[in-house]
Amino acid sequence: MTRVDLITGFLGAGKTTFIHRYLEHLADRRVLVIENEFGSVGVDARLLRDEDCDIEDLSGVCMCCRGRGQFIGMLKDAAARGIDRVLVEPSGIYDVDEFFGVMDEVRGLCEIGSVVAIVDARVPETLSPESEALMFSQLMAAGAVVLSKAQGEGEGAAARTVAWLNGLILKCGGRRVLNDEVWAVDWDALTDGDFERLMACGYRRDEHPHHGANHEELYDTFMTADRCEGEADLLARLDAVMREPQFGRVLRVKGYIRDLDGHWYEVNCTPEDRAVRPVDDVRKGVLVVIGQGLSEAALKSAFLPKTRT
Repeated sequence: MTRVDLITGFLGAGKTTFIHRYLEHLADRRVLVIENEFGSVGVDARLLRDEDCDIEDLSGVCMCCRGRGQFIGMLKDAAARGIDRVLVEPSGIYDVDEFFGVMDEVRGLCEIGSVVAIVDARVPETLSPESEALMFSQLMAAGAVVLSKAQGEGEGAAARTVAWLNGLILKCGGRRVLNDEVWAVDWDALTDGDFERLMACGYRRDEHPHHGANHEELYDTFMTADRCEGEADLLARLDAVMREPQFGRVLRVKGYIRDLDGHWYEVNCTPEDRAVRPVDDVRKGVLVVIGQGLSEAALKSAFLPKTRT
């Protein structure tokens, strides 16, 4: 039977990076990756394109809302094709409570392997109530919680993060207390044995309040194919978008943008990170902004019009 692993986590937690490492361990198995992007462009699927596995991209919809039927169809097709393991990377605003209903629909064809929640060790402590509810659903279902970006944050960073997560669970009405299921390790040091343990970590279905909502109404996306003047100019513009209130509450910016000289840059930003790197194999690109209460008018002026010469 096809086993399905859900690799979940809030926007920008590091799910795609973790899947890169996981796929190295699964190199001798027949694997399918299902990527769900809230924006209409499959940026994360592109980041995984060099991996030796099948990748299916479900973009432009939330997998637990309008994309639910497509997700079920993908899983049924994977089972019919004899796929050993499906790794599902939902969007960062996925309600994991919905995952179990989907798996009930494919009972007899697929079964749950593991639910792994990726959590940025520097998670902001001022999430909106909607974002707190989503993270709560991810934590309550996880067989393992893997911290990202904990290295370099100083002694006690992991313990502080776990304490904050346990406080969030209590605040949202859950009784679970995270302890040994939290992994605070350097991802480069993960061994095959570690990944075997993660593959077997399972999942939880503790009783807890459900905070279901239509996330396509609670979160906004904005896409632009505009330009920048170069890497330094791009970083300055991204910093403004992430920090200045006139743009709305920006939670993630990712994708590809070209400068006025024709050079391309890959962008992956969160409120805590500004990751930009030059790339040379992009033919067509777009930046996707995800957040709440986004101002389309302000974002339209955040970059240089592509018609500028």
